[in-house]
Amino acid sequence: MIRGVVAVVFGALQVLVAAPVAPSAPAPSNPGDVFEFPLPTWTPHCLGFGSKWTYCNGTALRACASGEVWLHTGADVIATVGQPVAAAGDGVIVGYLIDQTFRGGVLIRHQTSSGAVITQYWHVWLKSGYGTGSRVKRGEVFADVADMGTLTHLHFAVFNADYEPHAWNGALPPSACSGFPAFPYKFIDATAFIEAHLPVAPLPRGTRI
Repeated sequence: MIRGVVAVVFGALQVLVAAPVAPSAPAPSNPGDVFEFPLPTWTPHCLGFGSKWTYCNGTALRACASGEVWLHTGADVIATVGQPVAAAGDGVIVGYLIDQTFRGGVLIRHQTSSGAVITQYWHVWLKSGYGTGSRVKRGEVFADVADMGTLTHLHFAVFNADYEPHAWNGALPPSACSGFPAFPYKFIDATAFIEAHLPVAPLPRGTRI
């Protein structure tokens, strides 16, 4: 009798392990809808999306005549000089600027099923062989973090629209001033955007849901 009970229990376990497990969510049908973080670690630096645009010591970088301090359009992430920067998604480099204060800036245009999106990378240098018009794949290293001394970091932003000059802005005024639109304009929380568009991986086989 005991032997029979053991056989039944063991048989049930076999069924449980062999049962197919559904993915946690369907994988995106359009590869252009999949994104990932441009750095392997994502530790906040001084400023986040919507923070007052200041140095780490609180000194304002820019303000309107009214005294309103501009607001940060992206996420600043701790990085090291020369650290490789990867494209957040499949796309085309649509702009590269060099600024004496902020080093290099890159814009990549991505075509998603919801329309065009621009990802913005500041404080970087393009790698040799890359320039405006270069196509990049998600995860492809196209730049390195620039040396900004004690302020070295990556600024990453997402402009939820097609290319226009304002896609370059690292900050915008809280209310329209100096010819600039009010924050957030067409910028969205970059960290939240990536988290919502990461590749969907199925659960390990045998995981109970």
